[in-house]
Amino acid sequence: MPDIKPVDIISDNPEKETVQFGFEAYAKTIADLIANKNNKTPFVIGVYGSWGSGKTTLMSRIKHLLENDAYGDKTVYRKIKTVWFQAWKYNDEDAILAALIEEIFKTMKRSGFLDDCKAQIERMAANTKYQASKIVGKLTKLAGLDISELFADLEYKKKLGFFDVFQEFFDRLIWDYLNWRPQLRECEKTDDRNAALVIFIDDLDRCPEPRIVKVLETVKLFMDKEGCVFVIGAANEIIQNALKPTYGEIGAARFMDKIVQVVFHLKQIPANDLKSWVEALRIDFPNKIEIVPHIPLLAPALQNNPRQLKRFLNNLALLAGIIENKNLRIDFIALLYFCIFEYVFPEFVEDLKDNPNILFLLKDEIHQLETKTMGQGLQDLSDAELSAVPASLRRYIKNRELNELVVKFPGRKEELVQLTTLSGMVELPDEIGKVNDDIQVLFFDEMILVETGHFLYDNPPEEETIDQPYYIDIYPVTNEQYRKFMDDGGYSNKAFWSEDGFEWKNKNNITCPKYLNDEKWNKDGHPVVGVSYYEAEAYAKWEGKNLPTELEWERAARGTDGRQYPWGDEYDKERCNTRESEVRQTSRVTRYPNGISPMGCYDMAGNVWEWTRSLYEESDRYVLRGGSWYNYQKFAACAMRNSYLPNFRYYTVGFRCARTIV
Repeated sequence: MPDIKPVDIISDNPEKETVQFGFEAYAKTIADLIANKNNKTPFVIGVYGSWGSGKTTLMSRIKHLLENDAYGDKTVYRKIKTVWFQAWKYNDEDAILAALIEEIFKTMKRSGFLDDCKAQIERMAANTKYQASKIVGKLTKLAGLDISELFADLEYKKKLGFFDVFQEFFDRLIWDYLNWRPQLRECEKTDDRNAALVIFIDDLDRCPEPRIVKVLETVKLFMDKEGCVFVIGAANEIIQNALKPTYGEIGAARFMDKIVQVVFHLKQIPANDLKSWVEALRIDFPNKIEIVPHIPLLAPALQNNPRQLKRFLNNLALLAGIIENKNLRIDFIALLYFCIFEYVFPEFVEDLKDNPNILFLLKDEIHQLETKTMGQGLQDLSDAELSAVPASLRRYIKNRELNELVVKFPGRKEELVQLTTLSGMVELPDEIGKVNDDIQVLFFDEMILVETGHFLYDNPPEEETIDQPYYIDIYPVTNEQYRKFMDDGGYSNKAFWSEDGFEWKNKNNITCPKYLNDEKWNKDGHPVVGVSYYEAEAYAKWEGKNLPTELEWERAARGTDGRQYPWGDEYDKERCNTRESEVRQTSRVTRYPNGISPMGCYDMAGNVWEWTRSLYEESDRYVLRGGSWYNYQKFAACAMRNSYLPNFRYYTVGFRCARTIV
């Protein structure tokens, strides 16, 4: 039988015996507040916190403390009985009161009270003044009683008036339960200095809004019952929002102010407490010692949330097991770093999925810059000092935490490729990634300056001259850039269009690029396609730019030395998106920083053909340059020309803009 690696994971069940994250002090304080006989009841404690912040763990620990001998000194503390109620498990909002009372009865049954005090309960239930209630009538014979059946079809169950039917009997029953003996005389009133019933309502915010309202209205019914304490765990903003449709914004706040007397907000757990918790884990978690130093980096991405941290560790363990059992040659540290990238730097992972070479390119750029700066750090580098770095990588350079991980990443390219294929195998939280102030926003409209001078043009190369300096877009125009033109009335404003273009647009009822509503072609970060020359020309004018001439385009693509491709003379399918690359559609314009031109322009080989404003020979067709994802490598050569009529629209055709300096 082949060896199978066991996978250890961390349970999300609330801890009762011991509590990490500094919760023990919270639990003891709240438990002491409840048990203290000087604190008059009834009252409600609100334990507020976001999903996964530890509310259930804290409440479980409070309950555990109250049920044990920690508060045995009856000169200071009262006796406590506890009930745990999860309202989200019940489907019928209108029966919440009955469900709560049913849970109290079940707790009595589990504790042995209904058996130990069977005779006196049956005698009390036989009292004629309680017989108006069918539930009381059924309690005259407790032997073999099933509590669930008792509450199955109760009369008045779906009305708050249900409580009125047998509340006097219920009050006496609670008195007997707290004192574990029958109430001998009616003058023996409830004394909350001696005992209290504590009802924990867990995960109230998991309920639908109407049920949240019913639960709180049910709690309100107990607000005149001495000896009752409620502890409610929820996200406060969810509770307030649930109440607003019924009570209004001000009324919702007042409602909660009247009900809740003690409010405790669970704050974000410090990274060091999360670190200590991981160090204290008793399970045989893989390479735990390697994980601990990275907890401070992970914590903000996980919103300092214990549940999110457990999920991260469990996902890591699952992936480590899969790698082991698939016999993949992936170092655990490489897996750990990649998982950290996913949680903390998700935008970087999207780049890696497109092109794993990006990590190694960034590592090389970091090494070169550190050598130049003599190890003084990269955070204070000027734009001029960063100008030699490919544009899409510059935004990462100043993030110290990302740089450290990139430089230390131990994996080979083959490992990184395998890791990107594993990405998505485990589910990530909906909201991940901290706000990385050191990672700049990527602006696709960034341009690069091309100076005047001679360069080798065409094939075979011959010398040409750029007479006027100009700027040219670093990237092809993307779908989101083009949508801004449309949103600004670009298709209706005649000022942006040539006379022929406006006439063509109106005659053919053109209102957007041909594929802008097709999910395959309209992704953000991908070049807009299906645009005619007329549309490209109108967009450029809206931007205050124009389309480049083919001379300008080629100078930006190949520099001055007459190279065949933007990166050199040898074709490399890892540097561009042509048919050989097998991408089979457009790619993100940032995908190939290893394929940029000497000027720093992206995608000047492959991805999409690009319109220029130069006419082909003496025809009415316009020149396009660069090849596309659909075409073979020879069409991506810098000197290769193509041409189409100005009304041509296809999913292989896009454009970039230029601006001449006058």
